[in-house]
Amino acid sequence: MTNFLRVDDIFAALILSLVMMRRIEVKTTRAEHNPGVPPEKFADWRARSLRVHDWVAWSSFAKIIGSVGWYVGAVQLGIGVPWFQLGGVLVFLGWLLSLVWAWRAATDAAQLRRRLGIVLRPRGARRPDDGVPPGSLST
Repeated sequence: MTNFLRVDDIFAALILSLVMMRRIEVKTTRAEHNPGVPPEKFADWRARSLRVHDWVAWSSFAKIIGSVGWYVGAVQLGIGVPWFQLGGVLVFLGWLLSLVWAWRAATDAAQLRRRLGIVLRPRGARRPDDGVPPGSLST
């Protein structure tokens, strides 16, 4: 039972971590940073974007748990060929279909963001009111 983590599980974990970083970017973007965008339109974009990020994160997490759980359970139950491989393929295909749906929804949210002119705050950028003087080396 030393081979229960596969490359696609590691890839799912990588996607999970990357999407969570992007989710933080969306969470920290505020309507006040985009004064030309109506608050209700901003809230609509933000809700759509966060829903997509959450969907990808949860489906990637479920893929890892489902894949490892299927492997461990199938070995414990003695499930053999071809059912063992079929179960793994079904977990993978479910995850893949979930990512395709999320990609479509993310594309819609990104188009809405561009149409509204919403600017995400660059990573590491400080707000003028954060209390750190310009040119300071403090982090």
